[in-house]
Amino acid sequence: MSTGLENGATVEERLQQHVAERTERLLVAEQLLRAIIDSLDESVCILDADGVVIETNRHWDQVLGPVATGAQGRTTIAEVAERAGCLRPVLAEAADAFARLLEDERVELRPEHRITADGQTRWFRVRLDAVRGHRDARALVTIIDITAATAAREARRCAIKDASPLALVARHMDDAVVVYDADGVIEWVNEAFVRMTGYPIDDAIGRTRQSLLGTDLELPTAEDYAGTDGQIVLPEFPARSRDGRAYWVKVEMYHVVDEDGVMRMVGVEHDVTARREADETLLAAIERSEALAQELSAEKALLAGVISSVPHFTYWKDFAGRYNGHNAAYLTLRGMSPDATLVGLREAELDVLDVLSHTLPELEEHVFRTGTPVIDQPVTLPATDGPAHSLLVSVLPQLGADGQVDGVIGVGADVTLVGEMERQLHQASRLESIGQLAAGIAHEINTPIQFVSDNVRFMADSFDQLRELIAVMDGVSSDIDAATATGRLEEIRDKLEEIDVEFVLEEIPRALGESLEGLDRVAQIVRAMRDFSHPGEGRREIDVNRAIESTVQVARNEWKYHAELTLDLAEDVGEVPCYEGEFKQVVLNLIVNAAHAIDARRSGDRAAPLGHIKIATRRTDDYAEVQVSDDGTGMTAEVRERIFDPFFTTKEVGKGTGQGLSMAYATIVQKHGGVIRVESEPGCGATFIIRLPLESEPAPAGS
Repeated sequence: MSTGLENGATVEERLQQHVAERTERLLVAEQLLRAIIDSLDESVCILDADGVVIETNRHWDQVLGPVATGAQGRTTIAEVAERAGCLRPVLAEAADAFARLLEDERVELRPEHRITADGQTRWFRVRLDAVRGHRDARALVTIIDITAATAAREARRCAIKDASPLALVARHMDDAVVVYDADGVIEWVNEAFVRMTGYPIDDAIGRTRQSLLGTDLELPTAEDYAGTDGQIVLPEFPARSRDGRAYWVKVEMYHVVDEDGVMRMVGVEHDVTARREADETLLAAIERSEALAQELSAEKALLAGVISSVPHFTYWKDFAGRYNGHNAAYLTLRGMSPDATLVGLREAELDVLDVLSHTLPELEEHVFRTGTPVIDQPVTLPATDGPAHSLLVSVLPQLGADGQVDGVIGVGADVTLVGEMERQLHQASRLESIGQLAAGIAHEINTPIQFVSDNVRFMADSFDQLRELIAVMDGVSSDIDAATATGRLEEIRDKLEEIDVEFVLEEIPRALGESLEGLDRVAQIVRAMRDFSHPGEGRREIDVNRAIESTVQVARNEWKYHAELTLDLAEDVGEVPCYEGEFKQVVLNLIVNAAHAIDARRSGDRAAPLGHIKIATRRTDDYAEVQVSDDGTGMTAEVRERIFDPFFTTKEVGKGTGQGLSMAYATIVQKHGGVIRVESEPGCGATFIIRLPLESEPAPAGS
């Protein structure tokens, strides 16, 4: 269908016309290419992917004869080589290299073949080149008769060899010497050239410098030497030796005309690779130094900005105790102007006197004397216009080039708010524990509530029956005579038998007692929950035994299905200075861990005999001791060494985070200044021993 395109031609007609024109151009190009190939003096044939000859030129047919073609006459290059006569070695090499050419497209063939036939010696060179982008052709084989060139080369070599005493000198020079004819063809080279390029003398002679080393070097012409003293120094250029080694060359070209008027050129080549590499290395070092200087300058500015903006105070001093620097936070903390500078001053020369005035020199003296840092030293800095500041101060040694301490760096953090945050975190942890125990606590409360409810319902029903009996007896007492007495007494007797008064009178007191016992049990659980969840008021005297009892009550549902728990609490333990909430959390973690260890020994079988957990306390002159023992799986020596590491756990996935004992260690050792350790062997259970000092020492900052 016509679309009304230009000239009235349809798209299909225009497409056909385009294809015809394209085909005609291709035919013309093919004819031109064929004419060019036939005009070559070299023998050329084209191979497909199977090594079959699909095309030859005129010179090939004249030298080797036409190659059979067509569906029934497919002839490979190997078959051609078999009947190539004296040229068989030449074609055989091409046939052998054809497979390698298809794999990597890079093959190296012999530079020449010497063929002797009928008493004559001729030289041939074969080339094998890959063909890309053609539908059928994959390789091009070219046989070149180099007899004339070789003979001329030999003649020139013999003529030039030792032509003058200078040749002897050139032969033993360290630099490569090359003699070219007027056309730039190499006539002679010395041994240094062979060492530099890797090409033997026979391979070099008769070739141009460009074809030999694959460089873009252009030799000067006779016109280029006009106006010179016959010497031209070429720009340094990269070259590549026969084995692929890259190097740089500097060439000095000399223009020579012999007595016969024949012009030659002599090139003296210097390998300047080492010098260029040294120059490049030096240049790179200079560039790196400049870049490093810029980076250091930027990093110094960045570091100064960071140090000035961080909320922690920082200062640094030399070995004599003189300030070398500080940040703004340090000045603010010590009540100085933000614009003040302490550089060059000693502590005694400052216009301020505070706790740090004597604390810092003491810490610095320790660092200078021992060479070891002081880390997180708690310091309380009284404030004149508000609450005191709790600081953690660290003084670190600054080492010189000789590895000796030649200064100190002081860093301090205001952790006043950390203590409150830490207490809130512990309280949240306790509430989280209560949340995790909520189901068990609800079950513990539900059991006594259930039988209280049943007993109250029984008493309510019994009360209704007694009320009916009383109503009957009241009626009898108000309306009785001799005539009706017997009948009314029978009615009373029937009612007594119906309600079983003896049973009711016997069970109601028992039901009341059980109800009171159940309500007392609920009150104990609620009281234990209240005591456990109480955050405490910092470090104060607490009843350790009562804290343990309330924790046991709260955790009852965690251990009662796995073990029997007994308490051996010494009455003389009394009150101990302690962080109440954190201590209860430690006891809870140890009870839960003991229950899990026993459950693991029982393999989760609730029908197996229960294990046993024992909690004991005692008091000495210096500390109160708490022991939590179980008869669970126990621990190996490797586990005991890592038991207090954060995130270390031996429990299955989803049953432990590895944080319980780590927090217990931090609470007992770091906050209370006490000791926690474990005694255990595989299969023999475990005993955790906690010792709390009876003397209340100041807690670290942030507690």
